[in-house]
Amino acid sequence: MNGFVISLMENTKDVKEKLMENRYPLFETGRILKKEALEVIRDYPRDLLDILYEGYTDGVIRGLRLSSDHENRNLIIGKGLIKLKGEVYQVNKEIKVVYTHTEQRRYLRLKCNEKKDKDFTVNEIEAYLSDEKENKDGEILLCDFLLKSGFVLRDTYLNFADMRSEYDTIHLINTDYAGYGEKSFNIEVLKAYAKEYLSTKKCEETDRNFCYMVLNSMEGIDRSIIENYIAFKEGKLKGTHLSNKEIYTGLLDILAVAKNTDGSRTTGFSPKKILVD
Repeated sequence: MNGFVISLMENTKDVKEKLMENRYPLFETGRILKKEALEVIRDYPRDLLDILYEGYTDGVIRGLRLSSDHENRNLIIGKGLIKLKGEVYQVNKEIKVVYTHTEQRRYLRLKCNEKKDKDFTVNEIEAYLSDEKENKDGEILLCDFLLKSGFVLRDTYLNFADMRSEYDTIHLINTDYAGYGEKSFNIEVLKAYAKEYLSTKKCEETDRNFCYMVLNSMEGIDRSIIENYIAFKEGKLKGTHLSNKEIYTGLLDILAVAKNTDGSRTTGFSPKKILVD
């Protein structure tokens, strides 16, 4: 098993400290597979994930892209990494969840169910839809949506502003995204902002640095970076804690200013237009 070795050299003052030892089991014909070899195989992947994501909050770490199978009315959760109840799990195959037209807002969540038999303790990841807005203990939210009868559930967006559409759209803004020390914000939403902002004529060095960092990341970035970026664009010296909705609307407003030819600020929400014949 992995461990630290301290070797004292006899009759000398030389001391070798903290040499890392990696052990690799040998699988050869005629050899008896020892318990220690099985323990190395069992512990190594989990030890590595625990080290990499120690101190992270529960939530999506990377991956788990969501898509909609309109024909079979399935929500498809892609492969990835999540953290639940302080444990890191690999989602190594797609998960499908059936949805219907309920005319009510639905929430897609993951939870962990522990099962035991005489040989194993099995932690099973379950995906389910609920009408409950708040998570129960040990659950994480992936998305929410409100699907009207006769419509299909969209998993693509026209632009960054379209990600807030009220109906028939997978909402990613409130996803529980894992972060170090505190939750992050959905990296896919941030990437949509970054791609769109880089195409504006008002993209300055600070914006480019932020956008390139977002586009280069496969995981959530530190929440304080997002909050401080929004504060900077608003002319403030330091960022304050923002909810997921406030982060999204803050970015939406920044993007609206960049697209506005007169440079004035907007609320990020334009009134609906009614056409009268």
